[in-house]
Amino acid sequence: MAKLRSSAISPSVVVGAVNEGRPHPLAPLARYVGVAVMFVGLAGLVPLAVLPAHPAEVPLAPCFIFPGLGAAVAGYLVYFAVPDPGPSVRLTRGQAAACTVLVWVLAIIVYAVPYVAAGLLTPMQAVFESTSGLTTTGLSVVDVDTCPAIFLFYRSLTCYLGGVGLVLILTCVVSQTGGLGVYNAEGHTDHLLPSAAKTARLILLIYTGLILGGALAYGLAGMTPFDALNISMCAVPTGGFATHSESIAYWHSPLIDGITIVLMIAGGTNFLLLFLLLRGKLKALLTHIETPLYFGTVAIATPVVAGFFLAQGTAADVPDALRHSLFQVVSVLTSTGFQTIPSFGDLSPALLFLFGLLMLAGAEARSTSGGIKLYRVAVAVRGLAHDLHGRYGNKRHVTSIKINRFGKRSVLTDEDVSEAQTFVALYLLVAAVGTFLLILCGATLQEALFDFVSCLGSTGVGTGFLGAESGPVPLFIGCAGMLLGRLEIIPLFLGVRALASTAWKGVRRDRT
Repeated sequence: MAKLRSSAISPSVVVGAVNEGRPHPLAPLARYVGVAVMFVGLAGLVPLAVLPAHPAEVPLAPCFIFPGLGAAVAGYLVYFAVPDPGPSVRLTRGQAAACTVLVWVLAIIVYAVPYVAAGLLTPMQAVFESTSGLTTTGLSVVDVDTCPAIFLFYRSLTCYLGGVGLVLILTCVVSQTGGLGVYNAEGHTDHLLPSAAKTARLILLIYTGLILGGALAYGLAGMTPFDALNISMCAVPTGGFATHSESIAYWHSPLIDGITIVLMIAGGTNFLLLFLLLRGKLKALLTHIETPLYFGTVAIATPVVAGFFLAQGTAADVPDALRHSLFQVVSVLTSTGFQTIPSFGDLSPALLFLFGLLMLAGAEARSTSGGIKLYRVAVAVRGLAHDLHGRYGNKRHVTSIKINRFGKRSVLTDEDVSEAQTFVALYLLVAAVGTFLLILCGATLQEALFDFVSCLGSTGVGTGFLGAESGPVPLFIGCAGMLLGRLEIIPLFLGVRALASTAWKGVRRDRT
């Protein structure tokens, strides 16, 4: 808990701010982070609700109580130790980015503590597991078959919290300390309703409703209530943690496979499109630029992957191959990571290459999935085609790039194309750097590239290089990749820079 307390503002800072009669540069950020840490701590107590059904695990309760209450108290002290800057003082864009980084890092640390306290994992393994859960990646170093039920639920809870973003959930509770500015700093720009709090609550309502509906469907399909809730909490957030080591293959049920596919597709769909669908605007959903790409990619990739499954003996016949292929294509494209096949490490290089492309692409923007996102891919490709046509095609006709956004035709600006292409280039650069670092740790090129792209895309399938037997350095590199992918790279860099800048301004102010 020392790390949490270190984020508090010193008494001299508070006195200086009060004496000078103007808010300290760190005050708005510190108050928001204080609220966030309080929420993170209290949410960490939720797994205790599992204990009545598993009384033998009551001795594990202190592993959650002390870190949870400790974080809540630390957040409380930070919040009330800093003077209220007033309703007119809002978080700047840089402060929102810095706040986002702090909230995620502190949440990862707090949620790693129970694993260490229970003796399940080493500190680095615990950080890896909590990062994987909160970023909805699904790579795990936990032995699921021997893991206590309370920790299985705890892992699913981290997927739930990280799915739509910790900051969005916080916005539902406190909208006066930054509104959706902090949520947007995670790489989102959802504006379903004019009010920030109402938008956040609507997204959370859709998200939670899908999870509860999925749990009910799983229960009717034969799952136990515990498995049904846990799997649904990891399917909609596209998290991929499972309650059995065989993942979804444990049930050998086409019906459960089908329910999971529907939930994963929903999790990979733009929340604004889900909102429009609820309002009966089916045409807007079907004509949106990402929709044909989303389902078209699944339709094209499924028979191709099925052919490879048949060729290498992963499937017994054509129906079996198509069933497993459809499931794995959707699972990888939506960055969920559930499996109905034994291991990705046993797949041919050609299949790993195809799945790697799906991981890079990802599903739709403003969804719980990872990857570059289909919207950026579409815009970047359309921009490239337009540029090539302008350079080498018929120069007499100057045309604009038009796409369909949420049922309306709109023109792409040069800035839209530039942003998409810049992100794609930066994403591939980060993937290359991470791959090289894992190679230095002893991975083969195939293992390093596939596993790091899986981390960066929050996918959670791997060759096995990153696992319980991995050393601290590879696990740390994996954590960095997962966090970069979840915060979409640029916000993370901006947040670190803004945090350093804000801290420096606070230090200079205290000295004057």
